[in-house]
Amino acid sequence: MPKKSRVSSRRRRAPSRGLIVGISLLLVCVAIVLARTHGPVRPVKPAATETPGTEASTPERAATDEARPIIADSDWDRFKLRVHSEYLRAFRPKDQAALYRLTSRTLRGSLEQIGVERYRIDERPGAARASGASPAPVQWRIEVPRRASLYRINDAVTQAMDMLGGHVLYGAERPARTAGLALHLKLGFGNQVTHALVVEPADSLFDADARIAFLVTDADPESAVLFRSFLKSSIPFSFALRPDVKGVEDEARSIRGADHEVLLHLPIEPRGYPQVDPGKDAILLDLSRIEIQDRIVRSLTRVGPARGVMSRYGSAALNDPDVMRAVLGELRGRDLPFFDSHGAGPSMTEEIGEETGARTVVVAANLDGTWRTATAVRMRLKSIVALAIQHGSVAVMLRPNALVLTVLEAEAPKLRAQGVEFVPASRLTL
Repeated sequence: MPKKSRVSSRRRRAPSRGLIVGISLLLVCVAIVLARTHGPVRPVKPAATETPGTEASTPERAATDEARPIIADSDWDRFKLRVHSEYLRAFRPKDQAALYRLTSRTLRGSLEQIGVERYRIDERPGAARASGASPAPVQWRIEVPRRASLYRINDAVTQAMDMLGGHVLYGAERPARTAGLALHLKLGFGNQVTHALVVEPADSLFDADARIAFLVTDADPESAVLFRSFLKSSIPFSFALRPDVKGVEDEARSIRGADHEVLLHLPIEPRGYPQVDPGKDAILLDLSRIEIQDRIVRSLTRVGPARGVMSRYGSAALNDPDVMRAVLGELRGRDLPFFDSHGAGPSMTEEIGEETGARTVVVAANLDGTWRTATAVRMRLKSIVALAIQHGSVAVMLRPNALVLTVLEAEAPKLRAQGVEFVPASRLTL
């Protein structure tokens, strides 16, 4: 009889269960340390700003941070948020208040991203119960305009709970107290209900008849006073940053830290190339699909988490269907909108956008800072408002200018009262 193979049993033996558990615990501990050290995700800046030249004390600042909405800008942010939630539930089960705070801040951040501002959320238990909210540790009544999409609100809440490892335990539409339908939700972890929400239409609120987004280009951090003025503004500017500019990483962090949006200002081949140079890693007509994708990835890596991509030049390549299929296909996969700002002339952006399912916006106006008087700026803004009302929304390219900023901040409340709202660029394509 042939002899049995004498292969050592040690080589066949699977890794011990204790080793696997030990490695898993080590990875969880590392993730917890990172999450606890760097904070779960970026908090949204509070509406009220501090007086220039003063700083809140450490306890006051910590208390403010605990109340701020949370927005997860990247997969890393979502990972840290999930780890923080798992940590609270696994290692601090008796500290329910901490879990409720984290959940509330995450829900507020997701709702703000779809246009449900915090002032619309009434967290008083009495008001929530009066609107029909179910018993729960945290009860909210949320007022929205009649035209608000309950489906979009439900989706935003669902995604927020998914990030935390929780669920929507119950959801239903019922007749509202005045008219229309109200959305009733129960949220929580496992079988534990933590939040009960009632979302109902309110006649006292209006939905904007027109939205205007300002895409700021050529912002110069060297012009410190003007740059800080734009960062401190309550107008939700979206800054388009060139990936080939020195110090773009620091500039992007400053903008995100001030709770404005960062867009990638992607260089694209114009007519007259190479005499007209769009910049490093430009999207050119003779590049393959793989090369185009690589250049987009490199550019996005330089600016960090971006909320969209805006073209820089592009009068030639934007009219090439193969180039645009490669560009918009890559952005479609990343769920990033594309803003076509090349100006007059033919473009395949909208056509290929419909073909690929990518979100696209043509920048239809500009405020380039050439106006020398406030009256001239107001006249230009009036024409932009008329365009926004006609089409429902408009994206405007803007170069930093102190006079333009002064006029915009003065006119914003008046326009809002008329149903015209200034919004971040990403809000145009939700």
